[in-house]
Amino acid sequence: MATFIIESNGRIEKTAVYYNGEQIGGLREVLINLDEDGTFDVVITYEGVDGIERSKSIFDGMPEKIKFVEPSFTEDEAAELTKFVIDSDGDINDTDLFIDDEILDGVASVYVHIKTEKAKKNGIAGIFKKAETTMSDFRSEITYRNEDDTTETERIF
Repeated sequence: MATFIIESNGRIEKTAVYYNGEQIGGLREVLINLDEDGTFDVVITYEGVDGIERSKSIFDGMPEKIKFVEPSFTEDEAAELTKFVIDSDGDINDTDLFIDDEILDGVASVYVHIKTEKAKKNGIAGIFKKAETTMSDFRSEITYRNEDDTTETERIF
């Protein structure tokens, strides 16, 4: 059983991703696609400790040469963020989902896509700003199935 956690307020600069309690460093992309029909995709793309970029299904064993870093947020800062948790052994039927420590029931699907791309700053702007800037894509939604078989979709972060 592994645990995958995303803490965020919906903005890339206020997002941290954890695997079994340790924050992942060098993360480039997260894709979560789960649904009640059995789809189970939780894939990350990351730069390993050796500088090589890899993609890995997070519940298919420990990612190779993954970087772990010190937590980005203090406990007080983390308390201000939404915490989305997936506990699983890689089988959709043995998966529990939580938001802020509350187990989720009636989930029809989950879709999360977080992508960061680093771009070098050139010219005069590079002198005054950080050497790299981050462009991002951040989408997160969860769809619940109601008792009357209708669905409702909400943002997670």
